[in-house]
Amino acid sequence: MKKLSRYNRLIIAVCACSMVTFSNIYWLQPLLPTLQQEFNISLLAANLAMSAPLLGMGLGLLIFASLSDSIGRGPILIKGMIAGLCISLMLPMIENYTVFLSLRFIQGAFLSVCPAVAIPLLGEELRKSWLPTAVGFYIASNTIGGISSRLIGGASVDLFGSFQATGFGMAIVTAILFIGVYIALPTQRHFTRQKFQLKPSLNIFATHIKTPKLLIVYLIIGLGFGCFVNIFSYLMSVLEAAPYALPSALRSLIFVTFLGGTMSASLAGKFAKRYGQLAGIATGVFIMLAANLLLSHHNLSVMTCGMILMAFGFFFCHAQASTLVGRSVKKGKGSAQALYSLFYYSGASLGVFFIDPFYQQWGWQGVLVSTSIALVTCLLLLVIYQVKYKKPHKQLAHSH
Repeated sequence: MKKLSRYNRLIIAVCACSMVTFSNIYWLQPLLPTLQQEFNISLLAANLAMSAPLLGMGLGLLIFASLSDSIGRGPILIKGMIAGLCISLMLPMIENYTVFLSLRFIQGAFLSVCPAVAIPLLGEELRKSWLPTAVGFYIASNTIGGISSRLIGGASVDLFGSFQATGFGMAIVTAILFIGVYIALPTQRHFTRQKFQLKPSLNIFATHIKTPKLLIVYLIIGLGFGCFVNIFSYLMSVLEAAPYALPSALRSLIFVTFLGGTMSASLAGKFAKRYGQLAGIATGVFIMLAANLLLSHHNLSVMTCGMILMAFGFFFCHAQASTLVGRSVKKGKGSAQALYSLFYYSGASLGVFFIDPFYQQWGWQGVLVSTSIALVTCLLLLVIYQVKYKKPHKQLAHSH
Protein backbone atom coordinates (compact mmCIF):
# COMPACT_ATOMS: atom_id res chain seq x y z
CA MET A 1 0.00 0.00 0.00
CA LYS A 2 2.92 2.35 0.71
CA LYS A 3 4.24 1.87 -2.84
CA LEU A 4 0.79 2.48 -4.27
CA SER A 5 0.49 5.64 -2.19
CA ARG A 6 3.89 6.83 -3.43
CA TYR A 7 2.93 6.20 -7.07
CA ASN A 8 -0.30 8.12 -6.60
CA ARG A 9 1.55 11.02 -5.00
CA LEU A 10 3.94 11.18 -7.95
CA ILE A 11 1.14 11.17 -10.54
CA ILE A 12 -0.87 13.79 -8.63
CA ALA A 13 2.21 16.02 -8.22
CA VAL A 14 3.16 15.84 -11.92
CA CYS A 15 -0.42 16.45 -13.09
CA ALA A 16 -0.89 19.41 -10.72
CA CYS A 17 2.46 20.81 -11.85
CA SER A 18 1.28 20.57 -15.46
CA MET A 19 -1.89 22.52 -14.59
CA VAL A 20 0.18 25.23 -12.86
CA THR A 21 2.48 25.48 -15.90
CA PHE A 22 -0.13 25.82 -18.62
CA SER A 23 -2.40 28.01 -16.52
CA ASN A 24 0.38 30.58 -16.17
CA ILE A 25 1.18 30.45 -19.88
CA TYR A 26 -2.33 30.62 -21.37
CA TRP A 27 -4.48 32.73 -19.00
CA LEU A 28 -3.63 35.86 -21.00
CA GLN A 29 -4.84 34.57 -24.37
CA PRO A 30 -8.50 35.68 -24.04
CA LEU A 31 -7.25 39.01 -22.61
CA LEU A 32 -5.27 40.11 -25.69
CA PRO A 33 -7.81 42.85 -26.61
CA THR A 34 -7.60 44.05 -22.97
CA LEU A 35 -3.79 44.20 -23.19
CA GLN A 36 -4.10 46.16 -26.43
CA GLN A 37 -6.16 48.83 -24.63
CA GLU A 38 -4.18 48.73 -21.36
CA PHE A 39 -0.77 49.30 -22.96
CA ASN A 40 -2.08 51.25 -26.00
CA ILE A 41 -0.39 48.87 -28.46
CA SER A 42 -1.20 47.21 -31.80
CA LEU A 43 -2.85 43.81 -32.06
CA LEU A 44 0.44 42.31 -33.28
CA ALA A 45 2.21 43.65 -30.18
CA ALA A 46 -0.57 42.26 -27.96
CA ASN A 47 -0.17 38.85 -29.59
CA LEU A 48 3.49 38.87 -28.57
CA ALA A 49 2.30 38.38 -24.98
CA MET A 50 1.53 34.81 -26.10
CA SER A 51 4.40 34.44 -28.55
CA ALA A 52 7.11 35.38 -26.02
CA PRO A 53 6.45 32.65 -23.41
CA LEU A 54 5.91 29.99 -26.10
CA LEU A 55 9.30 30.81 -27.66
CA GLY A 56 10.80 30.75 -24.15
CA MET A 57 9.28 27.31 -23.59
CA GLY A 58 10.74 25.95 -26.81
CA LEU A 59 14.26 27.09 -25.93
CA GLY A 60 13.94 26.23 -22.22
CA LEU A 61 12.92 22.67 -23.04
CA LEU A 62 16.27 22.01 -24.75
CA ILE A 63 18.17 23.30 -21.71
CA PHE A 64 16.14 21.60 -18.96
CA ALA A 65 15.90 18.27 -20.83
CA SER A 66 19.72 18.13 -20.89
CA LEU A 67 20.31 19.49 -17.37
CA SER A 68 17.82 17.15 -15.71
CA ASP A 69 19.82 14.15 -16.94
CA SER A 70 22.76 15.27 -14.81
CA ILE A 71 21.11 17.16 -11.91
CA GLY A 72 17.96 15.11 -11.31
CA ARG A 73 14.32 15.59 -12.29
CA GLY A 74 12.70 16.53 -8.96
CA PRO A 75 15.06 19.29 -7.74
CA ILE A 76 15.19 21.06 -11.10
CA LEU A 77 11.40 20.81 -11.47
CA ILE A 78 10.79 22.52 -8.13
CA LYS A 79 13.34 25.31 -8.69
CA GLY A 80 12.19 26.09 -12.23
CA MET A 81 8.53 26.22 -11.19
CA ILE A 82 9.26 28.55 -8.23
CA ALA A 83 11.11 30.94 -10.57
CA GLY A 84 8.23 30.89 -13.06
CA LEU A 85 5.65 31.58 -10.32
CA CYS A 86 7.70 34.50 -8.95
CA ILE A 87 7.45 36.12 -12.38
CA SER A 88 3.66 35.56 -12.35
CA LEU A 89 3.46 37.67 -9.18
CA MET A 90 5.60 40.41 -10.78
CA LEU A 91 3.76 40.70 -14.13
CA PRO A 92 0.67 42.65 -12.95
CA MET A 93 2.94 45.35 -11.51
CA ILE A 94 4.81 45.99 -14.78
CA GLU A 95 3.84 49.15 -16.68
CA ASN A 96 6.43 49.00 -19.49
CA TYR A 97 5.31 46.60 -22.23
CA THR A 98 8.84 45.73 -23.38
CA VAL A 99 9.71 44.66 -19.82
CA PHE A 100 6.39 42.78 -19.64
CA LEU A 101 7.25 40.80 -22.81
CA SER A 102 10.80 40.10 -21.58
CA LEU A 103 9.44 38.67 -18.33
CA ARG A 104 6.89 36.56 -20.24
CA PHE A 105 9.75 35.10 -22.31
CA ILE A 106 11.81 34.30 -19.20
CA GLN A 107 8.73 32.87 -17.51
CA GLY A 108 8.09 30.54 -20.46
CA ALA A 109 11.72 29.35 -20.27
CA PHE A 110 11.44 28.55 -16.53
CA LEU A 111 8.01 26.89 -16.80
CA SER A 112 9.26 24.65 -19.62
CA VAL A 113 10.89 22.59 -16.88
CA CYS A 114 7.59 20.73 -16.39
CA PRO A 115 7.10 19.45 -19.96
CA ALA A 116 10.88 18.82 -20.13
CA VAL A 117 11.05 16.46 -17.14
CA ALA A 118 7.50 15.20 -16.50
CA ILE A 119 7.42 12.15 -18.78
CA PRO A 120 11.06 11.11 -18.11
CA LEU A 121 10.29 11.37 -14.36
CA LEU A 122 7.18 9.20 -14.67
CA GLY A 123 9.07 6.74 -16.88
CA GLU A 124 11.86 6.29 -14.32
CA GLU A 125 9.69 6.02 -11.21
CA LEU A 126 6.61 4.06 -12.33
CA ARG A 127 6.10 0.45 -13.33
CA LYS A 128 5.90 0.01 -17.10
CA SER A 129 2.30 -1.18 -16.80
CA TRP A 130 1.34 2.06 -15.02
CA LEU A 131 3.11 4.42 -17.41
CA PRO A 132 0.56 4.73 -20.28
CA THR A 133 -2.23 5.61 -17.82
CA ALA A 134 -0.01 8.10 -15.97
CA VAL A 135 1.04 9.80 -19.23
CA GLY A 136 -2.64 9.93 -20.24
CA PHE A 137 -3.46 11.73 -16.96
CA TYR A 138 -0.53 14.11 -17.54
CA ILE A 139 -1.67 15.03 -21.07
CA ALA A 140 -5.25 15.51 -19.83
CA SER A 141 -3.87 17.85 -17.13
CA ASN A 142 -2.16 19.94 -19.83
CA THR A 143 -5.55 20.38 -21.50
CA ILE A 144 -7.40 21.10 -18.24
CA GLY A 145 -4.80 23.70 -17.20
CA GLY A 146 -4.93 25.41 -20.59
CA ILE A 147 -8.72 25.47 -20.93
CA SER A 148 -9.59 26.34 -17.31
CA SER A 149 -7.06 29.20 -17.12
CA ARG A 150 -8.43 30.76 -20.30
CA LEU A 151 -12.00 30.48 -19.01
CA ILE A 152 -11.07 31.88 -15.58
CA GLY A 153 -8.93 34.65 -17.13
CA GLY A 154 -11.71 35.70 -19.50
CA ALA A 155 -14.38 35.71 -16.77
CA SER A 156 -12.18 37.35 -14.11
CA VAL A 157 -11.26 40.39 -16.19
CA ASP A 158 -14.99 41.18 -16.54
CA LEU A 159 -15.51 40.56 -12.83
CA PHE A 160 -12.51 42.52 -11.48
CA GLY A 161 -12.31 45.10 -14.25
CA SER A 162 -8.56 44.79 -14.90
CA PHE A 163 -6.04 42.27 -16.17
CA GLN A 164 -3.77 43.13 -13.20
CA ALA A 165 -6.28 41.84 -10.64
CA THR A 166 -6.83 38.75 -12.81
CA GLY A 167 -3.06 38.21 -12.99
CA PHE A 168 -2.63 38.42 -9.21
CA GLY A 169 -5.55 36.03 -8.73
CA MET A 170 -4.10 33.50 -11.18
CA ALA A 171 -0.65 33.76 -9.59
CA ILE A 172 -2.00 33.21 -6.06
CA VAL A 173 -4.26 30.27 -7.02
CA THR A 174 -1.49 28.50 -8.95
CA ALA A 175 1.04 29.19 -6.16
CA ILE A 176 -1.30 27.47 -3.69
CA LEU A 177 -1.66 24.54 -6.11
CA PHE A 178 2.14 24.41 -6.43
CA ILE A 179 2.50 24.11 -2.63
CA GLY A 180 0.51 20.88 -3.04
CA VAL A 181 3.00 19.77 -5.72
CA TYR A 182 5.95 20.53 -3.40
CA ILE A 183 4.39 18.50 -0.57
CA ALA A 184 3.23 15.57 -2.71
CA LEU A 185 6.29 15.09 -4.95
CA PRO A 186 8.25 12.09 -3.62
CA THR A 187 12.04 11.88 -3.72
CA GLN A 188 13.31 10.05 -6.80
CA ARG A 189 14.55 6.52 -6.19
CA HIS A 190 15.45 5.35 -9.68
CA PHE A 191 17.34 8.29 -11.16
CA THR A 192 20.73 7.52 -12.71
CA ARG A 193 22.92 10.58 -12.97
CA GLN A 194 24.53 11.18 -16.36
CA LYS A 195 27.51 13.45 -16.85
CA PHE A 196 26.49 16.51 -18.85
CA GLN A 197 28.65 16.91 -21.94
CA LEU A 198 27.83 19.88 -24.17
CA LYS A 199 29.54 18.79 -27.38
CA PRO A 200 27.94 15.30 -27.67
CA SER A 201 24.54 16.84 -26.86
CA LEU A 202 24.93 19.46 -29.60
CA ASN A 203 26.13 16.78 -32.03
CA ILE A 204 22.98 14.71 -31.44
CA PHE A 205 20.78 17.79 -32.03
CA ALA A 206 22.74 18.60 -35.22
CA THR A 207 22.33 15.02 -36.47
CA HIS A 208 18.55 15.17 -36.02
CA ILE A 209 18.28 18.57 -37.74
CA LYS A 210 20.29 17.24 -40.70
CA THR A 211 17.95 14.24 -41.06
CA PRO A 212 15.49 15.39 -43.77
CA LYS A 213 12.57 13.17 -42.78
CA LEU A 214 12.73 14.43 -39.18
CA LEU A 215 13.07 18.03 -40.33
CA ILE A 216 9.93 17.64 -42.48
CA VAL A 217 7.89 16.44 -39.48
CA TYR A 218 9.32 19.28 -37.34
CA LEU A 219 8.32 21.88 -39.95
CA ILE A 220 4.82 20.40 -40.26
CA ILE A 221 4.16 20.51 -36.52
CA GLY A 222 5.58 24.06 -36.29
CA LEU A 223 3.27 25.26 -39.08
CA GLY A 224 0.30 23.33 -37.64
CA PHE A 225 0.62 24.65 -34.08
CA GLY A 226 1.35 28.14 -35.41
CA CYS A 227 -2.01 28.05 -37.23
CA PHE A 228 -3.89 26.55 -34.30
CA VAL A 229 -2.75 28.89 -31.51
CA ASN A 230 -2.85 32.09 -33.53
CA ILE A 231 -6.31 31.47 -35.01
CA PHE A 232 -7.61 31.45 -31.43
CA SER A 233 -5.67 34.63 -30.58
CA TYR A 234 -7.00 36.60 -33.55
CA LEU A 235 -10.50 35.24 -32.96
CA MET A 236 -10.49 37.00 -29.56
CA SER A 237 -10.22 40.38 -31.32
CA VAL A 238 -12.78 39.42 -33.99
CA LEU A 239 -15.36 38.41 -31.35
CA GLU A 240 -14.75 41.59 -29.35
CA ALA A 241 -15.58 43.81 -32.35
CA ALA A 242 -18.86 44.27 -34.23
CA PRO A 243 -21.05 42.47 -35.15
CA TYR A 244 -20.35 40.08 -32.23
CA ALA A 245 -19.25 42.53 -29.48
CA LEU A 246 -18.87 39.71 -26.96
CA PRO A 247 -17.57 40.46 -23.43
CA SER A 248 -14.38 38.72 -22.32
CA ALA A 249 -16.20 36.02 -20.32
CA LEU A 250 -18.24 34.92 -23.35
CA ARG A 251 -15.27 35.15 -25.74
CA SER A 252 -13.25 32.83 -23.52
CA LEU A 253 -15.95 30.13 -23.78
CA ILE A 254 -14.67 29.44 -27.31
CA PHE A 255 -11.71 27.65 -25.67
CA VAL A 256 -14.06 24.87 -24.54
CA THR A 257 -13.79 23.71 -28.18
CA PHE A 258 -10.31 22.42 -27.24
CA LEU A 259 -12.12 19.38 -25.85
CA GLY A 260 -12.52 18.30 -29.48
CA GLY A 261 -8.75 17.83 -29.45
CA THR A 262 -8.86 15.74 -26.28
CA MET A 263 -11.25 13.37 -28.04
CA SER A 264 -9.22 13.17 -31.26
CA ALA A 265 -5.92 12.35 -29.53
CA SER A 266 -7.48 9.15 -28.17
CA LEU A 267 -8.59 8.11 -31.68
CA ALA A 268 -5.19 8.80 -33.25
CA GLY A 269 -3.57 5.58 -32.01
CA LYS A 270 -6.27 3.34 -33.50
CA PHE A 271 -6.08 5.18 -36.82
CA ALA A 272 -2.27 4.85 -36.96
CA LYS A 273 -2.36 1.10 -36.37
CA ARG A 274 -4.50 0.69 -39.45
CA TYR A 275 -3.18 3.37 -41.83
CA GLY A 276 0.17 4.58 -40.44
CA GLN A 277 1.30 7.86 -38.88
CA LEU A 278 1.88 9.66 -42.18
CA ALA A 279 -1.73 9.14 -43.26
CA GLY A 280 -2.78 10.30 -39.79
CA ILE A 281 -0.86 13.58 -40.12
CA ALA A 282 -2.38 14.18 -43.57
CA THR A 283 -5.88 13.47 -42.22
CA GLY A 284 -5.37 15.93 -39.36
CA VAL A 285 -4.21 18.66 -41.78
CA PHE A 286 -7.20 18.05 -44.10
CA ILE A 287 -9.56 18.34 -41.11
CA MET A 288 -7.92 21.69 -40.19
CA LEU A 289 -8.45 22.93 -43.76
CA ALA A 290 -12.11 21.89 -43.57
CA ALA A 291 -12.35 23.80 -40.27
CA ASN A 292 -11.03 26.92 -42.03
CA LEU A 293 -13.99 26.74 -44.44
CA LEU A 294 -16.45 26.69 -41.52
CA LEU A 295 -14.60 29.55 -39.82
CA SER A 296 -15.00 31.73 -42.91
CA HIS A 297 -18.75 31.79 -42.20
CA HIS A 298 -20.02 34.75 -40.16
CA ASN A 299 -22.55 32.73 -38.14
CA LEU A 300 -21.20 32.18 -34.60
CA SER A 301 -22.63 28.64 -34.33
CA VAL A 302 -20.93 27.59 -37.58
CA MET A 303 -17.67 29.21 -36.41
CA THR A 304 -17.88 27.31 -33.12
CA CYS A 305 -18.23 24.03 -35.05
CA GLY A 306 -15.19 25.16 -37.05
CA MET A 307 -13.14 25.65 -33.88
CA ILE A 308 -14.13 22.20 -32.56
CA LEU A 309 -13.03 20.72 -35.90
CA MET A 310 -9.81 22.78 -35.83
CA ALA A 311 -8.93 21.42 -32.36
CA PHE A 312 -9.86 17.89 -33.43
CA GLY A 313 -7.67 18.10 -36.54
CA PHE A 314 -4.65 19.68 -34.86
CA PHE A 315 -4.44 17.28 -31.91
CA PHE A 316 -5.00 14.33 -34.26
CA CYS A 317 -2.05 15.56 -36.34
CA HIS A 318 0.06 16.29 -33.22
CA ALA A 319 -0.44 12.79 -31.77
CA GLN A 320 0.60 11.18 -35.07
CA ALA A 321 3.59 13.46 -35.66
CA SER A 322 5.10 13.03 -32.17
CA THR A 323 4.73 9.24 -32.49
CA LEU A 324 6.35 9.27 -35.93
CA VAL A 325 9.37 11.16 -34.54
CA GLY A 326 9.76 8.57 -31.77
CA ARG A 327 9.55 5.68 -34.23
CA SER A 328 11.93 7.30 -36.73
CA VAL A 329 14.85 7.59 -34.30
CA LYS A 330 16.97 4.81 -32.82
CA LYS A 331 19.53 6.95 -30.95
CA GLY A 332 18.90 10.16 -29.04
CA LYS A 333 15.13 9.80 -28.73
CA GLY A 334 15.00 12.42 -25.98
CA SER A 335 16.89 14.93 -28.12
CA ALA A 336 14.61 14.23 -31.09
CA GLN A 337 11.51 14.90 -28.97
CA ALA A 338 13.10 18.04 -27.48
CA LEU A 339 13.67 19.40 -31.00
CA TYR A 340 10.08 18.48 -31.85
CA SER A 341 8.95 20.61 -28.89
CA LEU A 342 11.25 23.46 -29.98
CA PHE A 343 9.65 23.58 -33.45
CA TYR A 344 6.19 23.10 -31.90
CA TYR A 345 6.44 26.11 -29.58
CA SER A 346 8.52 28.23 -31.97
CA GLY A 347 5.87 27.74 -34.68
CA ALA A 348 3.21 29.09 -32.30
CA SER A 349 5.47 31.97 -31.30
CA LEU A 350 6.61 33.07 -34.76
CA GLY A 351 3.40 32.26 -36.66
CA VAL A 352 1.90 35.61 -35.64
CA PHE A 353 4.46 37.43 -37.83
CA PHE A 354 3.28 35.49 -40.89
CA ILE A 355 -0.44 35.86 -40.14
CA ASP A 356 -0.56 39.53 -39.06
CA PRO A 357 0.06 41.14 -42.52
CA PHE A 358 -2.87 39.11 -43.89
CA TYR A 359 -5.03 40.24 -40.96
CA GLN A 360 -4.08 43.88 -41.48
CA GLN A 361 -4.99 43.65 -45.17
CA TRP A 362 -8.12 41.50 -45.14
CA GLY A 363 -9.18 41.07 -41.49
CA TRP A 364 -10.46 37.69 -40.27
CA GLN A 365 -10.67 36.27 -43.82
CA GLY A 366 -7.00 37.18 -44.20
CA VAL A 367 -6.17 35.10 -41.11
CA LEU A 368 -7.90 32.12 -42.71
CA VAL A 369 -6.09 32.65 -46.04
CA SER A 370 -2.71 32.71 -44.27
CA THR A 371 -3.42 29.58 -42.22
CA SER A 372 -4.70 27.80 -45.35
CA ILE A 373 -1.41 28.61 -47.10
CA ALA A 374 0.51 27.17 -44.13
CA LEU A 375 -1.64 24.01 -44.07
CA VAL A 376 -1.29 23.45 -47.85
CA THR A 377 2.49 23.79 -47.31
CA CYS A 378 2.18 20.99 -44.71
CA LEU A 379 0.50 18.77 -47.32
CA LEU A 380 3.26 19.50 -49.84
CA LEU A 381 5.87 18.54 -47.22
CA LEU A 382 3.97 15.29 -46.63
CA VAL A 383 4.07 14.55 -50.37
CA ILE A 384 7.86 15.07 -50.33
CA TYR A 385 8.14 12.74 -47.29
CA GLN A 386 5.98 10.10 -49.00
CA VAL A 387 7.96 10.23 -52.27
CA LYS A 388 11.42 10.18 -50.67
CA TYR A 389 10.82 7.97 -47.63
CA LYS A 390 8.00 5.67 -48.72
CA LYS A 391 9.75 2.39 -47.84
CA PRO A 392 10.88 3.42 -44.33
CA HIS A 393 7.36 4.65 -43.60
CA LYS A 394 5.78 1.35 -44.66
CA GLN A 395 8.03 -0.47 -42.24
CA LEU A 396 7.13 1.98 -39.48
CA ALA A 397 3.42 1.73 -40.15
CA HIS A 398 3.41 -2.03 -39.78
CA SER A 399 5.94 -2.39 -36.95
CA HIS A 400 3.32 -2.94 -34.23
